[in-house]
Amino acid sequence: MNASGNLSENVADELLRRIQAKTYMPGEKLPSTAVLCTEFDVSRTVVREAIASLKLGGRIVTRQGAGTFVTTEDRWVPHFLATPIDDVRAALEILELRIGVETQAAFLAAQRKTAQSLAHLYQMHAQFVAVDTRDPEMEVRADLDFHLAIARAAGNPRFPAFLGHLVSDISRDLFLKYAKISRSLPAYLDNTKKEHQAILEAISRGNAEQAQKLMRRHLEGSLNRYRKLLEVKIRD
Repeated sequence: MNASGNLSENVADELLRRIQAKTYMPGEKLPSTAVLCTEFDVSRTVVREAIASLKLGGRIVTRQGAGTFVTTEDRWVPHFLATPIDDVRAALEILELRIGVETQAAFLAAQRKTAQSLAHLYQMHAQFVAVDTRDPEMEVRADLDFHLAIARAAGNPRFPAFLGHLVSDISRDLFLKYAKISRSLPAYLDNTKKEHQAILEAISRGNAEQAQKLMRRHLEGSLNRYRKLLEVKIRD
């Protein structure tokens, strides 16, 4: 991973820590880019990458002409429920796109792994393992955070930036799975945790081909379930 990537992760992690600790309260405006550059002694590019990363996870929002603000506690739900969650075809389409991007991200994450990127991945995986299975919104957020961590670990800011444009669609896909499909498949969440673990271990070992293969298998499993659901809808 390039130096800029490492620096941006440091800044993003510290800002996230402050948000979680309520140093920056929900709805509060973050310091300006110039102030953050001075505080962290980094370039504007590094700060922009860190801000972009936090936006991907729905932690902050940028308001044109006003600045960047910590999202309020209830913002997450309307962010991805603006479109119907039972739109199987749309979920299938976004998964077809994600497969190409995220398999390559997993490949590069294994090739370019650092102690810092691995620590962040293990942290996000632990967060997902500990998620409350009765709360699909928490499951969505934890699942998305793990995938975004892999995108960041790829060492190319274009990957998280690209996924950032798809956050609403990806969240809708995940909510469809956790709120609908997984409720009829009790073992679904446990299986997802095992697949995440396998991907993480491949990245940790630096086995790029295996990480890529496991990510493809992980995403194609959902893709195939959507295809079956869509076939049923068409027959009905």
